[in-house]
Amino acid sequence: MNFIVSESEVNSRLDKFLAEKLKTQSRSQIKKMIEAGFVLVNDRPTTVHRFLKVADKISLIEKKEEPKKITNTKKALAPKIEPSVIFENSDFMVLDKPAGLLVHPTERNETDTLVDWLLKKIPGIEKVGEQKYRAGIIHRLDKDVSGIMIVAKNNQAFEHLKDQFKKRKVQKQYIALVYGPVEQSEGEIDLPIGRNKEGQFVAHPKKGTDKLQDQDKLAKTQYKVLEYLKDYTLLEVKILTGRTHQIRAHLFAINHPILGDSIYKPKNKFLHFLRKKIKVVDPGRIFLHSQKIGFSDLLGQWLEFNSPLPKILQSYLDELKK
Repeated sequence: MNFIVSESEVNSRLDKFLAEKLKTQSRSQIKKMIEAGFVLVNDRPTTVHRFLKVADKISLIEKKEEPKKITNTKKALAPKIEPSVIFENSDFMVLDKPAGLLVHPTERNETDTLVDWLLKKIPGIEKVGEQKYRAGIIHRLDKDVSGIMIVAKNNQAFEHLKDQFKKRKVQKQYIALVYGPVEQSEGEIDLPIGRNKEGQFVAHPKKGTDKLQDQDKLAKTQYKVLEYLKDYTLLEVKILTGRTHQIRAHLFAINHPILGDSIYKPKNKFLHFLRKKIKVVDPGRIFLHSQKIGFSDLLGQWLEFNSPLPKILQSYLDELKK
């Protein structure tokens, strides 16, 4: 059975889209079908929360056929770059993820991810969590962003930490270098995040007082100016929600995109807004780093861990200060 996504169905989430088409199946059943590999988008395995584009082909595989699971069909390869372990006990690991390391495979079925490294290091971790291809992963960082992550080593720890993320009890702090002088010494960005017509995550203004646009999600980011460096500003950033590309989209939306961001690049309108000629620079990668994380362990003890700026970013800062 196949479906083709029409213009009126753009940005529908896959599980919700199928719930409308398959009236005899519950959302829970549809979710299990997707996770088991019985649903393909454009002939590739996918994830429950995928947002659809015009002309996407949705295919349902008969259960008597061999499903195409969203797991590695090849032998897992050790990633070319690896994380360092900051802390580890029997329940969880705190890792320092380098820029360039993908956290888990996507619909492209990559085989050199952080999950591959975990599968080799911790036997049985593929059974931790809700989806095998995200073994032990509770939260993620973009591939090109570096810094601290927590990984659960058993299901009790997974549920405990997941609950803290859900209730926004986990404290996450980032460092970002942005274009232009940020006028307010500190502030909060309260803009919902959704997708534009091209499928990119963007921050949208609210409709009315508190209404969100269709498919948008509440997103809040706090920032504090640490230092002004020539035409740029060094920020401490805390996220109160965990949306995809949240910091990047929010800072772009307030006309202060992050240096080195390959997706949310500064455009003429940003340079015009700043009313001066700002040089577009590339520090060699996006200048965004997950610096600090705090959470409670299974005994209720509050723990905090820090990660220093990678050398490439610290060296860039040092040059700006000369």
